[in-house]
Amino acid sequence: MTDTQFGYLILGAGIVLVLGLVYAAASRGSRPHLTPPAGVHLPPPSWLPFQFAAAAALLGGGLAFRPDDQIANWFLLVPGLILFILTAVGWIRAAGREWHETEDGPSHGSGHGAPH
Repeated sequence: MTDTQFGYLILGAGIVLVLGLVYAAASRGSRPHLTPPAGVHLPPPSWLPFQFAAAAALLGGGLAFRPDDQIANWFLLVPGLILFILTAVGWIRAAGREWHETEDGPSHGSGHGAPH
């Protein structure tokens, strides 16, 4: 297997993994409607996009900066893969949490007669 083929194999496995996680998270329970509930807005600020970029940089570095006798630099590739998986799971959980908060309404009152 050439280095290029191995790189494509890792990339394909990552794509399948993320799509599987998204499918699993989306198919939990049945939702009465397929459109977002009223009040869905931009998500709050998050470090998750930066974490995905760092994971991608580690994964790419692990494949690019490898010793001649190895397929990858495991000291970069493994932490990148772990960070990538944890970030994907965190992002899916954050999206689900925001969806549920929007469906249930504000939890700490929005100034409409709610006690502070």
